[in-house]
Amino acid sequence: MKKKRKKSFIKLINVHKFQLKQKIFAFFIIFILIISVYIRYLVTPIVVENTRAQVANFATKSINYAIADTMNQNVSYGDLIKIIRDEKDNVSYIEANSVRINLLSKTMSKVVMSNFLELSKSPIKIPLGSFSGVSIFAGLGPKFTYDINPYGEVFCYFTSNFETAGINQTYHKLYLIIKLKVNVVLPLKNVLVNSESEVLLCETLIVGKIPEVYLNSNNLTEMLNLVPEKFSS
Repeated sequence: MKKKRKKSFIKLINVHKFQLKQKIFAFFIIFILIISVYIRYLVTPIVVENTRAQVANFATKSINYAIADTMNQNVSYGDLIKIIRDEKDNVSYIEANSVRINLLSKTMSKVVMSNFLELSKSPIKIPLGSFSGVSIFAGLGPKFTYDINPYGEVFCYFTSNFETAGINQTYHKLYLIIKLKVNVVLPLKNVLVNSESEVLLCETLIVGKIPEVYLNSNNLTEMLNLVPEKFSS
């Protein structure tokens, strides 16, 4: 009789242990699900948006630094464009210095990417209060810091624009357009950032008739971009 009671008691203990293990396992599963949902719908969007904003800031700064550096080189209109006139002093054709233009484009691309990679070495910081989901706590608390390893491409190309300034007088303007495409791989999502800037590189006032092929077409712009520069890292 005592043996039967002892066996029943042991069996009851085993049942309780099994039920306890089930409860612990269920609690663990629920906890994992809650953490997953929290990371997916609260933490990840904050990290993604903060990363996108910081990378866009780095991209804009790197482009502005490169533009400032180029403008300090005092690039003149005559360095890039040569105007050929006929015996009546009318413009016969406009010739682009493709060697100088492509060299400028290549240098600009490398400077932009070099600046961006240097800026992106700075860690990104997010206050832990931002992860609370309560706006009043955003910006509060110690910083959550993480590094990024971006990779991207720089595209440099030129555009040409003619504007009438009077009778037989035309402004010719050269613009440099820089595009920086950056991709940052995060644990749960990729962040893609596109930054573009346009700068007036140089201009001149041309006196005399200009061939219609330049005024009414994209001929010169295409000639300026025979080899658009693309630099990746």
